[in-house]
Amino acid sequence: MYEYLSGRVEYIGENYAVVDISGLGYRVFTSQNTIKGLKIGETSKIFTHLIVKQDDMVLYGFSTRDELEMFKLLISVSGIGPKVGASLLNQCKTSEIAAAIISKDIGALTKAQGIGKKTAERIILELKDKIDAKNAIGVTDTFSGGDEASQVIEALVSLGYNYSTASIAVMKLPDTKKPLDALIKDALRQAADRS
Repeated sequence: MYEYLSGRVEYIGENYAVVDISGLGYRVFTSQNTIKGLKIGETSKIFTHLIVKQDDMVLYGFSTRDELEMFKLLISVSGIGPKVGASLLNQCKTSEIAAAIISKDIGALTKAQGIGKKTAERIILELKDKIDAKNAIGVTDTFSGGDEASQVIEALVSLGYNYSTASIAVMKLPDTKKPLDALIKDALRQAADRS
């Protein structure tokens, strides 16, 4: 129903923000990642998803379309409600969730409140075919071409790291303009720090 809201942020709560649009305040539940980017008094654009319950309508919104799409994917999983979906987005970035699903990393998903081992397994089972590895991981955006990102990830995976750890290590590289061998060394350091 609502694609997005664009208005002045009037109030920021623990898990929601109030956005004023022409004198009407919309309460939008969201993740900590989105809340960190909001400032009271400033105009913000929030991509939204309306959830209609028997006795209530609740608006969820996120600062990026990627985060909104991941939220919609998560709540499409049987047994995952909007609070649990938002909880996972509090704990992890969308690229980290995608990497965890692709690599079947149950431990990364169970870090979020409300997600146990069985729920994590269900998320992986139901979403593994809906996540496009290259687009979802988001590592290619940090590189001029994107081939280097894939090569560095493949190198780390061949050395025994799982796909999730390898892709997150590549995302955290401070300088992506180095030669391939230097990028692999830097990614190895990042991966070792996560272990």
